[in-house]
Amino acid sequence: MRLISLELNGFKSFAQKTKIEFMTGMTGIVGPNGSGKSNIIEAIRWVMGEQSAKDLRGGKMTDIIFAGSATRKPLNRAEVSITFDNHDHYLASDYTEIKITRRLYRSGESQYLINGNECRLKDVLDLFMDSGLGRESFSIISQGRVEAIFNGKPEDRRAVIEEVAGVAKYKKNKDTAQKRLGETNDNLHRVNDIINELETQMEPLAQQSALAKDYQEQKSRFDQLDKTKTVLDIEKNQHQLTDVATRLANAKKLSVQYDDQTKESSQTLNELKQQQNRLNVTKDKLQNDLLVQTKQIADLSNAKNISNERKNNEAATLTQIKTRLAQVKQQLTDNQAKLSDWQQQQQEQASAIKTNQNALQQLKEMSVEQRQQKLSQQIEKLQSKQVDQMQKLTTVHNQKTYLTHNHEQDQKRQSQASIELQTNEHKTQQLNEQQEQLQLELKQQHSVVDEINDQLATAQSHRQQLQTQYEQKQKQWYQSLGQVQTVQARINSFKSLEADYAGFYQGVRYVLQHRQKFAGLKGPVSELLNVPASYTTAIETVLGGQLQNLVVDNQQSGKQIINFLVANRAGRATILPLDTLIQRNSNQTLLHQLMGLTGLAGLASELVQTDPKFQSLLNYLLSNTLIADNLDHATLIAKQSQHRFRVVTLDGQLINASGAMTGGANKQQRQGLLTRQQSQQELEVQIKDVQAKSTELENQVGKYDTAIQTNKQLIEQLQAKLEQQRSQLQTVTSKADLLQNEQKMNQRQVSALEFEVKQQTDEHATFAQQITENEQQEKKITSTIEALKVNIQQSKVDLQALQENASAQAEQIHDKEQWLAVATEKLQQISRQMTDLNEAIANDEQSIQQLTQETDATVSSQTDQAQQGQQAADQLVDLQQVHEQTNQQLGHTNDSLTALSEKIEAANQQQQRLQELQRAALDELNEVNARHVKLESLIDQGMNRLAEQYAMTLTEAKQDLSELEPAEITTQLKLLKRGLDEIGTVNLGSIEEYERVSTRYTFLHDQQTDLLNSQQQLNETMQEMDQEVITRFETSFHQVADAFAKIFVEMFGGGQAKLVLTEPDNLLTSGIDIIAQPPGKKNQQMSLLSGGERALTAITLLFSILAVRPVPFSILDETEAALDEANVNRFAHYLSTYGDDGPQFIVVTHRKGTMMNAKVLYGVTMQESGVSKMVSVSLEDVNAS
Repeated sequence: MRLISLELNGFKSFAQKTKIEFMTGMTGIVGPNGSGKSNIIEAIRWVMGEQSAKDLRGGKMTDIIFAGSATRKPLNRAEVSITFDNHDHYLASDYTEIKITRRLYRSGESQYLINGNECRLKDVLDLFMDSGLGRESFSIISQGRVEAIFNGKPEDRRAVIEEVAGVAKYKKNKDTAQKRLGETNDNLHRVNDIINELETQMEPLAQQSALAKDYQEQKSRFDQLDKTKTVLDIEKNQHQLTDVATRLANAKKLSVQYDDQTKESSQTLNELKQQQNRLNVTKDKLQNDLLVQTKQIADLSNAKNISNERKNNEAATLTQIKTRLAQVKQQLTDNQAKLSDWQQQQQEQASAIKTNQNALQQLKEMSVEQRQQKLSQQIEKLQSKQVDQMQKLTTVHNQKTYLTHNHEQDQKRQSQASIELQTNEHKTQQLNEQQEQLQLELKQQHSVVDEINDQLATAQSHRQQLQTQYEQKQKQWYQSLGQVQTVQARINSFKSLEADYAGFYQGVRYVLQHRQKFAGLKGPVSELLNVPASYTTAIETVLGGQLQNLVVDNQQSGKQIINFLVANRAGRATILPLDTLIQRNSNQTLLHQLMGLTGLAGLASELVQTDPKFQSLLNYLLSNTLIADNLDHATLIAKQSQHRFRVVTLDGQLINASGAMTGGANKQQRQGLLTRQQSQQELEVQIKDVQAKSTELENQVGKYDTAIQTNKQLIEQLQAKLEQQRSQLQTVTSKADLLQNEQKMNQRQVSALEFEVKQQTDEHATFAQQITENEQQEKKITSTIEALKVNIQQSKVDLQALQENASAQAEQIHDKEQWLAVATEKLQQISRQMTDLNEAIANDEQSIQQLTQETDATVSSQTDQAQQGQQAADQLVDLQQVHEQTNQQLGHTNDSLTALSEKIEAANQQQQRLQELQRAALDELNEVNARHVKLESLIDQGMNRLAEQYAMTLTEAKQDLSELEPAEITTQLKLLKRGLDEIGTVNLGSIEEYERVSTRYTFLHDQQTDLLNSQQQLNETMQEMDQEVITRFETSFHQVADAFAKIFVEMFGGGQAKLVLTEPDNLLTSGIDIIAQPPGKKNQQMSLLSGGERALTAITLLFSILAVRPVPFSILDETEAALDEANVNRFAHYLSTYGDDGPQFIVVTHRKGTMMNAKVLYGVTMQESGVSKMVSVSLEDVNAS
C-alpha cells in the first residue's frame, strides 16, 4: 500500500485547490513558521476522521474553512481528499485504489465519500480500524506526541502498546457487552417485580375459576339439549329441502331443455340465414356472369363482323396486288423489248462498223470497180435498215399516245380518291371524338358501378356485422333478464329472512319483532357494525353470539326489554346498555410495538366502522382483538403480544388471550348474520347494475334492429340502383362497340384510299419515267434514222465521187476512218444502255417475286379471316346458350331465395315461441330457487347457531344428542335456564384469566432463567475478551521492548534501554516505564534524562513501534525539533535506511540534516498574505545535475 496524493481546497490557509503527490521514500515539507506546513498534517488527520476541533487548533469545526484574507473573500466549504494505492489490499476493501473525501460547509453540514460514493464517518473509521493507520494511530507522529511519551504517565504510555497489539476492537466489543449486561440486569429486576405481582393474583383467580367451572357444567347440559333441539329443526328443514331440491332439479332440467331447443332453433335460423347469404352471393355472381356474357356476346358479334370486313379488305388488297403484278410484268415485257431493240442496234452498229472496216480495208485493198460495187450493196442495206427504223419510230409514237391516255385516266382516279380520302379522314376525326366521349362516359359508368358495388359490399358486410351484434346483444339481454330475476329472487329471500329475523335467538327475535315498543332500543350488534368484506369471517368468529346482543341507550331500557321477555316468556337476550359499558382500552405501547409485525392487519376496533355514538360499544367488543392474515402469523403475533390480545385470522381461526386456539372448517360455508347482511347489500348494488345493464342492452337491441332495417332498405336501394346502372353501362358499351367497328371500317377505307393514292402517285412517277424512256427511244431511233440517212447519203456521195473521180479514194478512206471512230463510240453508248436495261429487268423480276409472295400471303390471310369469322360465329352460338342457362339459374336462385325467406320467417316464429317457454321455465326455476334459498337459510341459521354458539358442525352435534323426547327437551331447557339464572353472573373469564396468569407466571420464570443465563454468558464473554487483550498486549509489549533495545543502540551510538511494566501481574491496567542508559551514563528514569535525550528516546520508542507494526506510510510533524544537529543527522540517516521499498515518510521539518536526506521537498510559502502555496523540488534531480 502507498499514499499517492493529498488534495486540499479551502482547508485553513489553502484557499485554492492544491494537490500534493507523494513519492516512495522520504518526502520533506519545509517552510517558515506560519506558512501552513502543519495544516497539511492536520488535513490528513481531518480527512481520516478527526472529530476534535481542539486537536486541529480550532474552537469549532467550521474554523478549518478558509476565513478569507485582505484580498480574498471567505469560502463556504472546505474539502480534503486523500488517495491510497491499495493493490495489496492492505485496507479491507476490494478497491485497488481508494480515495477518501471529506467536505464541511460553513452551515455545519458535512459529507464523507469513499471513491465518490457517499458514506458515514463510521465507514471511514472502520476502514482504518486495526490497520495501524488512522487519526490516533502512530502513523501520524507530531512533536506533541513525542512530548506526550516522555512527559506522560506510565498508564498513558500503555496506549502505545495497545495500538500496536490491535486490541481496539476487543475493548470496543467489551464496552458493548458491558452495556448489554446492564440492560440484562435491568430486565431481570423488572421480571422479578412482575413475578411478585402475579403471585398476589393467583389465589383469588383460583376461587373465581372454580365457581365459573360449576356454571359451565350446568351450561354444558343446557347446551347439549339446545344443540339437540337445533339438530332436530335442521333435519326437519333438510327433509323439506330434499323435496324442494327435486322440484328445483326438474325446473333446471326443463329450463336447460328449453335453452337447448332455443339454441338449436337459433342455430337452425343461423344456418338458414347463412344459406340465404350464400344464395344472395350466388345471385350476385349470376347477375355479374350475365353482364359479362352479354359483353362477350357483343364482343364475338363484333369479332365476326370485323373478320368478314377484313376478308373483304383482303380481297380488295389482292385485286390491287394482282393489278400491280400485271403492270410490273408489262413493264418487264417492255424493258425486255427495249433490250432486244438495243441488242439489235448493237448488232447493227457492230455490223455497220464491221462493214465500214471491211470497206475501208477494201478501199485500201480493192480497185475502184470493186469499191463501187461494194458501195452500191452497202447503200441497199442502209436503206433497208432505214425502213426498219421508221417502222420502230411509228411503234414508239403509238406507245406514247397509249401511255398519255392511261395517265389522264389515272389522274382522274387519283383526284377522286383524294377527295374520298379527305372525306374519310374527316369522318375518322368525328368518330374519334365520339369514341373519346363514349369512353369517358363508359369510364364514368364503370366508376359509378364500382362505387355502387363497393357501397353494396360495405352495406352487406355491415348488415352481417349488425346481425351478429344484434344476436349477441339479444342473447346478452335475455341473459341479463334472467340475472335480474335470479338476483331479485335472492334479495326477496334475504328480505323475507330479515323480516322474520331468521337466524336470531328466540328472545332476541321476539324483541326485534316488537322493537317499536322500545324507544331506547338501538338494535342488535350486527346492525350497528359496518364490517369490510375481507374481515367479515374474522369478526363473525370473534363475536359469535355477541352479534345478537341488543344495544340500548341505558340500563332502564334494558330492564324494560327483560321485563317484556319475562312477562311473555319469550326467551332470553343479552342487553348492552351504552351508559354502563366498561371501556376496554388496549395497551397502546404494546400495540405500537406489534404494528410492524408481518401479517398483522390491525386492531379490530379500528378496522370495523360504526356511528361515533356507538364507538364505546365497538371498543367494548373489539378493543382487545387483533386481525392477522393467516394462522402462522397469528401464532407469532400472539406470542409477541405475550397473549395480552386475542388474535383472529381472516379465515376464522382464533387464538384467545389465554392461549387457547379455536379453528377448523366445514364442508359447506354457512352464512352468519354479518355475511347475510353483507350479501344482501352486495345484491342490492348488483341488481342496480344488472337492471341498468339490462335496460342498456334492451336499448342497444332496439338500436341494432332499427339499424338492420335501415341497412336492409339501403341494400335494396343499392341493388336497384346497381341494376339500373348496369343496364345503362350495357347500352353505352354497345354504342362504344358499334362506334369502334365503324371506326375500324372507316380506318380500313382510309388505308385503302391512301394505298390507292400512293399507288397512283407511284404510277404517275412510272408514267413520267416511261414517257422519258419513250422520248429517249424516239430520239435514238430518229438519230439512227438520221445516221442511216447520212450513211446512205455519204455512201451515195462516195459512190458518185468514186464514179467521178477515182482520185477521191484517199479522201474516202479518211472519211471512213472518221466514221468508224464515231460509230465505235456510239456502240459503247448502246452497251451502256443495255446494262441499264438489264438492271431494270432484274428489279422488275424481283418486284414480280415480291408481289407474288404478297399475293400468296393475302390469300392465306383471307383464308384465316374466314376461319376466324366462322369460329366467332360458332362461339357466339355456344355463348348464347350459356347466357340462356345463366338466366334460368338466376330464376331458380330467386325462387330458392323466396322459399328460404319463408323458412326463415317460420324459424323466427319458432324461436320466439321457444323463448317464451324458456322465460316461463325460468320464472318457475326462480320461484322454486327462492324456496330452496329460504330453506337453506333456515338450515344455515341452525348451522350458524351450532357453529357460533357451540363451534360445532352438524355431524359433531349429532354425536352428542340427548335421547329425550322433544317435549321433554323443551321442559329441561326451561329448568336449566332457570338454574343458570339463579347462579347469576359469574366471571367466566376467570378460568381463562387464571390459566393466562398461570401461563404468564411460568413464562416469566422461564424468562428469569434465560436472563440469568444471558448474564452468565456475557460475563464469560468479557473474561474471554480480557484474556485475548492480555495475550495480545503481552506479545506486542515484548516485541516492542526488544526492538526498542536494539534501535536505542543505533540511535545513540551505544548505551542500552528497556521497557518495564509497572504492574507485571495486572496486564490489563499495568503502565509502562522507560529505563534508558545513554553512552557514558548510568541507568536512570526517563524524567532524569536531558531534553534532547528524552526526545530521542521517545523517537526511538516510536521507531520501535513502526518496526513491530509496519505501516505503509508515516507522517512526522517536526518530530526532531528538540534534537541537536548530531542527533538530527542520526534521525535522518535512520529514516533513509528504509529506502524506496520501506514505508513512505512525510516529514515536516526545519532541520537541514533531515532536508538533505529527503527525496522530494515541498515548500510551503505565503506569497499572498494568509494564503498558502506549494512549490516542490526533487533532490535526486538536483544531485544528478
